[in-house]
Amino acid sequence: MLETVLVKLLGYGVFWNSRTRQHFRSKAFAGIISVRRFVWRSSLKSVPRSEGERLVERCVSIFGIPIFVRRSQRARYRVALLVDEFFGGWDTAIGGYGALARKYICRFIPDDLIQIDLLLDVDVHGWYGVRRKLVDQTMIYRLPSNVLQRQEWLDNQAFDLFLSIEMTLASFNIISTYETNTPLLYWIQDPRDLTLYRSRLRTVDRLKDADWAYIKDVSIWIQEMIRQKRVLFISQGVSLSTIAREMYQISNTVPIRDLANPIEIEFDYKLDDPPKQNKIIFLGRLEAQKRVWIFCKIAQAMPQYEFYILGATGRGRNEAANAKTLEEYRNRDGSSKIANLHFIGHVDGDVKNSHIKTAKLLLNTSIWEGIPVSWLEALSYGTLIVSAFDRDNIAARFGTFVGEVMGDGTDEMSIRTFANAIEYWMTHDLERRTAAQLAIDFIRARHPIKAFTEKMRAEILKAIQPGA
Repeated sequence: MLETVLVKLLGYGVFWNSRTRQHFRSKAFAGIISVRRFVWRSSLKSVPRSEGERLVERCVSIFGIPIFVRRSQRARYRVALLVDEFFGGWDTAIGGYGALARKYICRFIPDDLIQIDLLLDVDVHGWYGVRRKLVDQTMIYRLPSNVLQRQEWLDNQAFDLFLSIEMTLASFNIISTYETNTPLLYWIQDPRDLTLYRSRLRTVDRLKDADWAYIKDVSIWIQEMIRQKRVLFISQGVSLSTIAREMYQISNTVPIRDLANPIEIEFDYKLDDPPKQNKIIFLGRLEAQKRVWIFCKIAQAMPQYEFYILGATGRGRNEAANAKTLEEYRNRDGSSKIANLHFIGHVDGDVKNSHIKTAKLLLNTSIWEGIPVSWLEALSYGTLIVSAFDRDNIAARFGTFVGEVMGDGTDEMSIRTFANAIEYWMTHDLERRTAAQLAIDFIRARHPIKAFTEKMRAEILKAIQPGA
C-alpha cells in the first residue's frame, strides 16, 4: 500500500528517539487514512440472507457519494472466530480455548457453506499492516493496532458473523472498537463474574493470576449488543449460563442455547483395558489459577500412590513466577524431588490418552474453573474426578466435589480433605468402577464431535440471519 510505504519514510532524519518516531508515524498514518477515506472509499459488506444466499455488496464512493454499487455471490459464508490462542499454532499458548479452536471448530465446522477465519489479536509489534499465517488449513490474522486501518480491513472482509469463545482481552480489543452491524455468536465457556472471581483470588497468597478487570467493559458492551439484538448466546453448561446472565444482565427472555464442548471419544474403549493403576493425574497448565502446588503437597502426603503432572507453563504466561511456585517439589532439570511425584510435561494425543486410561483419578485443585476439557477427557476413559470446584454437578456425579478450598490450599485441613476423597475411591473398587462406567456413558451421549458439528453449524447459520 502506498500509504504504508510513505509512513515508513516519515520520521527519518527528524527524530533520534525511536519511540517518538513511531508515535509520529502512527499519527501521520491515521491522518493519511482519514483523508483517503474521505476522498475515496471502497468497502464490502454482507447482505442479509433474506435478500439472497451468501450475497456481498461492494460500494465505492467519492467524497461520501456512492458512484459504484455491485452485488455478487460468494461461495461460502465467512465466519470470524475470535480467540487469542490456537493451541501452539503461530507461537500461541496451549490452553482450553485454543484447543477448542484448533482441534474442533476450525477442523470440523468448515464445509460447503461455512468458512472459518481466526482473528488472533492486535499486533502490538506492528502498528500498521495485517499479518497472516496458514495453520492447519485455517488462515489466522494479527490485525494492526491502528484503529482506522483495522476498521478498513475488517470492512473489506465482509464477515457474516463473529464467533467468540468467551471474550478474552485480545478479542475484546478487536471487536469493541469495530463499527459494524455484523452479529455475534457468543459461546459461554468460563464467565468470570468479578465479584465471585476476585473474592476467591484474594485468598491466594503464593501467586495470583490477573483479576480480569476488563470484564467490566465487556459487560457494558454486551448489554449494548443485547439492546441492539446483535448477539446470540450458546453455553457449554447450565451453571455457566446462570453466571453469565448475572454478569451481562441477560434477561430470562433472551435464550442461551445449550452447546456442549466436543472431545475426541474412543468409542471402542472398554473400562480397565488397559488396567487402571493406583495412579492420580493432574492435567492442565501449570499456572496460578490451577494451584498445582496442592497436587504436589498431596503426593508428598500419600506416598502409597503415584502422582503424575501432565502439563507445562503456558507460553508467555508468567512462566518464571509459575516455575518458582514449584521449586519446593521440582529440581532445576525438571525432575521431581518426591519419589512418587512425576513431572511429565505437556503431552497430547496417544501419550496423554495412555496416562488417562491407566489413572483411576484426575485431581483438580483450581481456585476457579469453567467446565474443563480435561474433565471430559478423563471421564471418557472412566477416570473419576476429585475437585475443589464443580460445575453442573459433574465432579459430584462422577467423583467427589470436596468443597471449595480457599487460599493456597496447602494447610493440613485442606490436604486431608483431598486425601480422604482420594483414599475412598482408591479403596472402593466396585463403587469406582460403577461410577466410571456411568461417566463413560455420559460423555458418549453428550460430547461426541458429530453432535457438536451439527449443532454448531446450525447455530452459525441461525445467527447469520435469525429467522431465515
